[in-house]
Amino acid sequence: MDTLKDIDEARSWLDAQETKIVTRVLDLQTEQTRHDPRGWGYEATLTAAEISAALHLPDRTAGFLVEHSTLLTRYYPATLEALEAGKLSRRHAWAVVEEATSIPDTDPTATAEFEARLIEVASLTTVVKFRQQANRLREKLHPETITTRHKRAVKERGVYLTPSYDGMAWLEAYLPLDQAAGIFHRVDTAARALQGPDEPRTLTQLRADVLTDVLTSAGATGHMSTVEPTTGQPATDDFNGDGASEPDGPDSPDGTHVMSEGLDRLAGLGGQVGRGGAGAYWGVQAKVFVTVPVMTLLGGDTPGELEGYGPIDPDTARKLAGHAPSFTRILTHPFTGARLGADATTYRVPKDLQDAVRVRDRTCRHPGCNRLAVFCELDHTTPWSQGGKTSYGNLAALCKRHHKLKSDGYWHYRQPEPGMIIAISPMGETYLTRPDPPPAPQDDPPPF
Repeated sequence: MDTLKDIDEARSWLDAQETKIVTRVLDLQTEQTRHDPRGWGYEATLTAAEISAALHLPDRTAGFLVEHSTLLTRYYPATLEALEAGKLSRRHAWAVVEEATSIPDTDPTATAEFEARLIEVASLTTVVKFRQQANRLREKLHPETITTRHKRAVKERGVYLTPSYDGMAWLEAYLPLDQAAGIFHRVDTAARALQGPDEPRTLTQLRADVLTDVLTSAGATGHMSTVEPTTGQPATDDFNGDGASEPDGPDSPDGTHVMSEGLDRLAGLGGQVGRGGAGAYWGVQAKVFVTVPVMTLLGGDTPGELEGYGPIDPDTARKLAGHAPSFTRILTHPFTGARLGADATTYRVPKDLQDAVRVRDRTCRHPGCNRLAVFCELDHTTPWSQGGKTSYGNLAALCKRHHKLKSDGYWHYRQPEPGMIIAISPMGETYLTRPDPPPAPQDDPPPF
């Protein structure tokens, strides 16, 4: 393992040297264009073309290399230094730069502090988890409130179609986070309900088929098919389950539907999806946690958080906490930021305790695993048969794969305090992981 770590550090050092050389090539190209007016303003493009040919890279990839190298060398020397020292991989370093540039450079001291905190976090975790933690730190240091930024950003919402090869295309939607996460979780839950020993499609393919069926089965009015595919009888169009059909309403002025109106239409996806009709698997429900500071629920302006994704503006947090049946509300203490929950000592894990542990862990707690906790199993860190309790401090989320590795005796785990997991590999390597902290009170620094 030490040899692998040495190789990783050497690779980071080489990446840092490449960054410096790419920036030097750009400088030389800039110097050359001073004597050739035709190249003015095209220095980066010309440099990317040169590097693309030399390294056999696509122009777009070479362009990103030039852009990131320039930012690292000229504006984020601390990140470049960490890369050169082997503390960060290139992906981590680029992620730090992307996060750092997301805050207006109005206060150089604050920007430098933000970069230093980002480097510290990035050196301890995967890129995916780093971005989630960086989003929370960004909220603390951004000069504008998330409410102001969200109102501006939601005006840019849209759906885009990009043709691809082989008769395929990319369908993208830029949406408010609560809507996008809700749609994905509904589609994902329905797709998982279709899995089985006789189902040849992968989960990714099932998601695509579920989404296609629910969107292409609507008629010209925008409603679902008026005939049930299994019975041939008229459908009730009863999306709310109360026996009354409701007409489609217009978007709210800022584009943020109430989730129970916009997403409950996806609650029943499943059945014969992708196999001869838009059958309905009614009753399928996704579970998404929304963490809301108590004072936000009472009208405060501290951001909430959507599990697995990041901060959301206070208005959306209040809306989801009060009106969205597919979202589980988790309240946090107004001063400490601690989640308000309870322990249990029976073998079966009570629902409230399941929710509390999954919200705390967010993902599988095995080092480097990013599977969301809502799709993981809850494991007794100290087995029940060995005196382990069914408690907040002895439960952790583990995906099926890593749960099996633990059960089979390959990996071992300890939990010296609630949420702190010490993982011991078969080769004796020890890894410490901590859960992502809850949203901190607005006046306190985030507990990184």
